[in-house]
Amino acid sequence: MPVRASVVPLPEPGHAVLRLSELDAVPEGLALSIQRQQGPDTHLADDGWRRTEAWLMPDEVTRKGDVMEFHLGPEICDRLAGIATIRLRVKEPDIGVVGTTVVAWPTMLTSGAAGASGTYDDTVRLRRMQPAQPAEPAPEALPPPFELPPSAPDLRAARDPAPAVTPRSGLPNWAVVLILLLIVGGAGYGYYYYFKLHPQDVVATAPPPPTTPTTGPPKKSVRDTVADYLATKPAPAPEAMLAKGREWLKAGDTASAFLVFRRAAEQGNTAAQLELATFYDPLTQPARGGFTPEGARAADWYERAALAGVAEAQRKLGLLFARGGAGLAADTAKARTWLQQAAAQNDADAKKALDALPK
Repeated sequence: MPVRASVVPLPEPGHAVLRLSELDAVPEGLALSIQRQQGPDTHLADDGWRRTEAWLMPDEVTRKGDVMEFHLGPEICDRLAGIATIRLRVKEPDIGVVGTTVVAWPTMLTSGAAGASGTYDDTVRLRRMQPAQPAEPAPEALPPPFELPPSAPDLRAARDPAPAVTPRSGLPNWAVVLILLLIVGGAGYGYYYYFKLHPQDVVATAPPPPTTPTTGPPKKSVRDTVADYLATKPAPAPEAMLAKGREWLKAGDTASAFLVFRRAAEQGNTAAQLELATFYDPLTQPARGGFTPEGARAADWYERAALAGVAEAQRKLGLLFARGGAGLAADTAKARTWLQQAAAQNDADAKKALDALPK
């Protein structure tokens, strides 16, 4: 989901404001992923660059109209000095990645206050920008040690002002009158010839009247769109919500599809549980809507549908345990158990995966 971004340096060195528009999210809990192109360590953490992805959580995120503002400090600004462009991703809790873009990083002064290297985890919290200290009042000026003596009076005699002399024109009066008559006559002839004899040219070259811009209704957010749909109390629920989610997914609106799938899955619909698990499954190719894979969450939703006897959920859960990934450790024993249950329901893909497991 692309967004528009710009970076505005602040007067204090090492501080800037990142402004994002067309970002459909709430400020609370938003995290940033910043990536550069050069070097093996391309992902920025609060204590330096690393090879694996890191998420930065600014303490101060505000919304002003349609613009989201992230206040960035030296932990980011100092380390981005000399970098032309960065790849930016924004993640919202429980939803995943809600925006991606590439933004040009401006030239700005650094503070030199970036923290030293140390330990870190997958999600780090940035230090809040410190308020500027008030300037100390300037000391009062001391009085001069002595007073200067008064200046001596001007003893020069004053002269009478010279009489003003009116300059004479280099042309005689009759020549000046003749020139004025020629100017007035030429202007009158031009007006008659152009405006009277060629009025269509005047109309053709006249500027068009100003148009009043038309503004449509404001675009609804993803949450408002889903809330309006749920307010209609679709029936039969949650089957109707499952159908609506698949409709949104086919149209490319993955965020709305995710929210309505989650509502139907929480109400016990096994098909919705299976759909929701694919958003977190690291084996889903391509990943849905830029969501960050989480193996444990995918396994949890797959297991709910698998316990209800859904063969597809049993097979996908078995494949997930066979390979592992996204924080979920591989477990061959669990993989075999779930693949066997899917194969018992004549799932051909489960039988092939079961034969491929190590003996």
